[in-house]
Amino acid sequence: MALKTKGTELYMVLPGSTPSLVKVGCPKGISGLGGSKPQIPLTCLDSAEQQFDPGMAAPGQMTVNLDYDPTKVSHTELWDMFADDTVTTWIVCASDGTAPPTISGDTVTYPTTRTFWSFEGYIADLPLDFQLNSVVKSTMQVQRSGARTQHLKS
Repeated sequence: MALKTKGTELYMVLPGSTPSLVKVGCPKGISGLGGSKPQIPLTCLDSAEQQFDPGMAAPGQMTVNLDYDPTKVSHTELWDMFADDTVTTWIVCASDGTAPPTISGDTVTYPTTRTFWSFEGYIADLPLDFQLNSVVKSTMQVQRSGARTQHLKS
């Protein structure tokens, strides 16, 4: 059965002397956890068709749509992390469970009762969009750095 989006959560690790997990308040959409792999050509002149091997993956960006609210602690933390060029762990929690990840020291633990995707990244952009008869919106871009990890529900 396919995962539903209802119940999806986004967390980030707030670094410091005692790192903590912060749930990002009210994301409206999350997309772009991909990353493309370039082609390494292997074709010889006497080959009938071109041949390739996959190259190193180029981490993509995760886009998070949200209604920006400076009264939400997580949103002010996003602003500070953007300003400080903070690289941290980001965790997307699937709707197939409700248990949140936990942190002890620098170690994040993922319950086996839910699916998670985690990666290191930094906020590449946090634009604010002011439109007539609306709320302030943002389409935050988080640049992934390195591999993403899938933690499957068992």
